[in-house]
Amino acid sequence: MAHRVLSLDGGGAWAMLQAMALRDLFGDVPGHMILSEFDLAVGNSGGSIVLGGLVENKSPSEIIALFDQQANREAIFAKTPFIENLLSHIPIFPKYSTTGKLAGLSKVFGAVGAQPLSSLKGPAWVHGPNNQDVKILIVAFDYDAIRARFFRSYDTPHGATADNVPLVQAVHASSDAPVEFFDAPTQWNGHRYWDGAMAGLNNPLMAGIVDLMSDGIAASDIVGLSIGTGTVRLVPPQAVPKAPAALSQPQEKPSTLGDLDKAAGSITDDPPDMATFMAHVILASARGANPTQVGPIVRMSPVVRPILVNGNWVVPAHLDESQFLSLVQLGMDAVEQTQVELIAALGSSWLADGARNQPIRMNSDDLSSSLGEDIYSAAKARWKTL
Repeated sequence: MAHRVLSLDGGGAWAMLQAMALRDLFGDVPGHMILSEFDLAVGNSGGSIVLGGLVENKSPSEIIALFDQQANREAIFAKTPFIENLLSHIPIFPKYSTTGKLAGLSKVFGAVGAQPLSSLKGPAWVHGPNNQDVKILIVAFDYDAIRARFFRSYDTPHGATADNVPLVQAVHASSDAPVEFFDAPTQWNGHRYWDGAMAGLNNPLMAGIVDLMSDGIAASDIVGLSIGTGTVRLVPPQAVPKAPAALSQPQEKPSTLGDLDKAAGSITDDPPDMATFMAHVILASARGANPTQVGPIVRMSPVVRPILVNGNWVVPAHLDESQFLSLVQLGMDAVEQTQVELIAALGSSWLADGARNQPIRMNSDDLSSSLGEDIYSAAKARWKTL
């Protein structure tokens, strides 16, 4: 029988897009009903907040409210003191307080946040398609050991035991993007942590698949739904036809501060779509299938990119050029209401097949799909076949 993995990327406030997709896929039902569709659910950073909401049995609309309500956003993205915040305009200085984030997350998650991951098992917990406990996995980066840290709700045959870390502390560790975002590593039980993106797990799909495989599940029996938080792709300068300057990928002059900003920001992306592509090749090959054809992985994530229509590059349907250009510049720490409304507009356009979907593999010249679906409705339809 197939084992189904739900994977939720990091991406700060953009993670509300994942809740919008879950609502469209499964309905506005309690989170445990959604989790029951999967055998393992894995999240990183913003995706771990969404996953935590599902663990708390929140509906997708209630999870959207975690991001949509300004008080919640300001509690999670708690600003550093005044002088430090002024310095945050320079990329090497952080904008937000790690201790403030923990207080904000604790308020958002409430009493369930104190519940240890190890308690998510047994008759009172959610059972998946194989009538076993749904496994919860939250990824982070061990600041001192300089390696990935998996927070699990389950024991593994290779010796790892279920973690007694409180849910809110696991989410706190997973969502602590460093350098230009939060001012210190998180701390729990004598260990310090950064965002799982620092371990190359901003898209944590492979973490979930590898953990199932290490539990003895055959790769040929695994299927995965990977939901992202949006990415930006502008038209490359060498593309034919050329795009207007506003829709073209800029070629910035290297500089120390600019390169630091680029390096810090790169951890929150998934270039070049490697996690889903590697998972696809591994699982398809295990089935003896042709890895150049779609298979057991479905990727859902909007792409902020122009569309080639009748030989002209244009912005996608349901977004005007002003909204599109604002989204290109918008960081993952969208705190202002107008910024969150922009993300919601992107989500609505994506779900209506206006803004394009991120495929498993994208052609670099014209941004079209070379593997996977480039519109949301097609990805949704294929997931239902799996």
